[in-house]
Amino acid sequence: MPWLTQLADVARKTGFPVTEVGGWRSRGHGPQPTVEGVVCHHTAGWRDRHVVVAGRPGLRGPLSHIWLEHTGRIWIVAAGRCWHNAPSTSPHHRNGASIGIEAENDGRTPWPQVQLDAYHALCAELCREFDLPASRVCGHKEVNTQKPDPHSVNMNTFRGRVAALLKSPGAPIKQEEDVPEVISLGAGEDQEAPAGGALAVRWHIEYADDPPGHAEDGVAVLAKESRWCIVDGLVKVRGLKPGSEIDLAWSRYSRDGEKFEDDAWRLSVRADANGRVEHSIGGQFGLNSKTQLRLRIINPTDAAAVVEKVTMAKIAMFNR
Repeated sequence: MPWLTQLADVARKTGFPVTEVGGWRSRGHGPQPTVEGVVCHHTAGWRDRHVVVAGRPGLRGPLSHIWLEHTGRIWIVAAGRCWHNAPSTSPHHRNGASIGIEAENDGRTPWPQVQLDAYHALCAELCREFDLPASRVCGHKEVNTQKPDPHSVNMNTFRGRVAALLKSPGAPIKQEEDVPEVISLGAGEDQEAPAGGALAVRWHIEYADDPPGHAEDGVAVLAKESRWCIVDGLVKVRGLKPGSEIDLAWSRYSRDGEKFEDDAWRLSVRADANGRVEHSIGGQFGLNSKTQLRLRIINPTDAAAVVEKVTMAKIAMFNR
């Protein structure tokens, strides 16, 4: 079998967005000898497309033909043979006989529904293109005794969904369900993070929203239903002692804000020689109708600090 240069066209039939990684048509460990199966993986990380393309120490890339982003975007990586499954317990799922899909996930985090929908649709189109039954779609964990991926996915259920899509070619995809609700917020005013205490940033500016995207007190971000959140924030703080540390955290509270639940994402940062911190804080986690989300600045030092008015955040909420 020649190089699989049709992969991008096949992926576009899913209706999900597709990006072609530069050089993919000639990338691979030689041409793909045959396609007898599809192997589904998770990457065990985030933002790791470069690893799938170039490889890691001890294993040269490409590591799969396709990288499936958590947003449902399909990235075409390679048209040739990839090192994605060895040793294989199935002759139909060896590197030389199968297509590998690496889906972005750390191996613990619940799967966004949009990503699962793209996964099902992609496998169905690959089966259609290469004349494979849904039974030839296998999890890495099913064809390699040393692997656990894709985590938490019941592959029988997965194959059932693929089989259903094969019976209904061209079934429309409701793309509007894949578009996240985006909340963009700004502090708008300087706010004090007390010495030995914490500040929940109060949002005075709402750049784009489907009101009410956050609570009336301006501190909490609310989800109407269960949502998968991808967040990004820029925090600027002044007035710290040079070299002192503070923590930045996306924290979940009970819906009424009375009870602290946990820090969904937290990191420590150190003030520079001028006593300033300028740092981004991203994160990916779940939120539901029983919780609220706050951006906290935890200041364990003995001096109050100022969270500057230019501090901002963007939260994208996807259906789960």
